Amino acid sequence: MGLGIYVEDLWHGRLSAFTDDKEASFMGVCESAPEESLLNGVNKYGDTLFNCIQLRRLVRELESLPENEQNPVVQQVIDGAKQAIHRAGYLHFIGD
Repeated sequence: MGLGIYVEDLWHGRLSAFTDDKEASFMGVCESAPEESLLNGVNKYGDTLFNCIQLRRLVRELESLPENEQNPVVQQVIDGAKQAIHRAGYLHFIGD
């Protein structure tokens, strides 16, 4: 199935959901990110949950990616993170 990505509100109600693409390009971005980055902490086999404070940093990391790493899933994650920030919520990644 691949990586599931859920935008959640403050009470963990799901606002929207999407998945990584079939090439797992978002997971590839995460795995190649520097060790100290939040992106590097996304677990492809388990759950990863970022709160609205962490999401501000995640958005900065994603927006600073080289153009060749920007893709539709990265943009969906940025948009979802911004939605979660606006709702004081979370971005929940669920791996296989």
